[in-house]
Amino acid sequence: MTKYGVLVAAGVASVLIGGCGTESSVTTPADKKVSNEMEYMPPQINTKELLAKAKDGTFSGISDPDDRGAYGKISITIKDHQIIASTFEGYKKDGTLKDESYGKTNGEIENKIYYNKAQLAVSAIKSYGEALLQTQELNKVDGISGATVSYKQFFEAAQRALEQASL
Repeated sequence: MTKYGVLVAAGVASVLIGGCGTESSVTTPADKKVSNEMEYMPPQINTKELLAKAKDGTFSGISDPDDRGAYGKISITIKDHQIIASTFEGYKKDGTLKDESYGKTNGEIENKIYYNKAQLAVSAIKSYGEALLQTQELNKVDGISGATVSYKQFFEAAQRALEQASL
């Protein structure tokens, strides 16, 4: 065999041997499902039992702050063991209400993706109180995808208000 033939044979052998190895476990960023929010699984709350014990009146609840210091606040009005009004609001760490300006920087939309996500949370925040009024059961209020933190804050605040009403 000539030198050229030996080199070709060695090249073919290395390709064949390399093809027999195990599959690499290298993970690319495209292979990973990225999520900054973990799914929140609320505890089972017997809302009917709490409402059966509840006094008439308006009761408030505040959630624990999230990792940025933001929190949620709910006001629930109960009459004859029924929720007759419910409003939930989200607040930033400094106490500023999360509204149509939430997600803006210095009054401007500098990051459209961040702003849209922030506004999704604002929309969810507005809907949670109404959903509780309609369902009359805390566990029947569904979380909205992309607004997991707001849902957790809603649930904590509502649970606290309902427990306060039933004392």
